[in-house]
Amino acid sequence: MKNKNLRAFFCTISLAIPAFFAACGEGNDLPEFTEDMQVLWNAEKGFSKDSVIYLADSVKFVDKLFQSAEFGVKETPFVDYKAKAMASAINIGLYVVPNSDGGSVQIVCHPNQTRFDINDIGKNPKIIFEEPRFPAKNKEGYSLKFMDSLKVIDSTFYDILYFSVPDSGMNLCNISAFYYGIHDGVVRVVSRNGVELNRVSAQVYENAEDRRAEERALADSIAQAVADSIIKANTPSEKDSTDDNAEIEIPQEIVDLADSVANCIKKAYSEGSLSAIKNCKI
Repeated sequence: MKNKNLRAFFCTISLAIPAFFAACGEGNDLPEFTEDMQVLWNAEKGFSKDSVIYLADSVKFVDKLFQSAEFGVKETPFVDYKAKAMASAINIGLYVVPNSDGGSVQIVCHPNQTRFDINDIGKNPKIIFEEPRFPAKNKEGYSLKFMDSLKVIDSTFYDILYFSVPDSGMNLCNISAFYYGIHDGVVRVVSRNGVELNRVSAQVYENAEDRRAEERALADSIAQAVADSIIKANTPSEKDSTDDNAEIEIPQEIVDLADSVANCIKKAYSEGSLSAIKNCKI
C-alpha cells in the first residue's frame, strides 16, 4: 500500500464523546490511528470526482451507480462513501471513522440500509472492523485486505480495499464481495452467485443500453407474434361457423396460454438475453 509512512494525530468527529472531543488542540493525548486508516483518510487528495460510474458483467448486463465520497479535514478525519445502483440492489456504504479507542471501518451492503447513523446501530446494522490493520477479519467472518492494484478489463486501478463476506447464514450483505479503489470508488462487485460486475466506461454502458433497447423491442415483437399465432391457430375460422352473425369466441384457456408464453418471452429477456427465449415452451 502506498504512503504507509503517513502518521498523524486527529480529533474525533463524534459528538457522542464530548470528553474526548474537548481534548482537541495542541496536546498529545489523542489516540494514534493505524497507518492503514490514515491512508484511507488521505485518499481525498487523489479521489476521482465522478458521481456516476458504470458496471457491466461478462454478457454486458449494465448498471449505473451513483457514488459520493466525503472526507474530513486533519482535525476531524473521516471517510463517508456511498454507492447505490439504479437497476440492481447494489447499495454499499463504507465509513472510516475515529473514536476514543482509535478508529474503525464500518460497512453496510444491503439495499434496505439506505441511511447511515453512526449513533444508532439499530437503524443500520453495520459490519465493523475495530482498529483495523489489514488484512483484517472480524468475529463474524467478514474480511478486509489491501491490494496494490487490480486489473479490471482493460484498466488497472491502484490502492484497492477488498471486502468479502463469510460463507454463513449470518451474512448481512446481498453481495459476496466488492473492491473499493481508494482513489476511484467501487471498481468491482461480485454477486452472491459469483458473477462479477466490473467498472466500465460511460461509452460501454451507453452502447450496451442501446443494444438492450433494440433487443427488448425485438423480444416484445416476438412475444406479440407468438401470442397472435397461438390464438389464430386455436380459433375457429369464419368459414367454419354455421351462424354468419355469430361472433367468433376465443376460448379463455387459449388467451391465457398466449399471455403466458408472451410474458415468459419478455421475462426471459429481462433476466438474460434473447437466447433465453428458447426455454419458453408452449
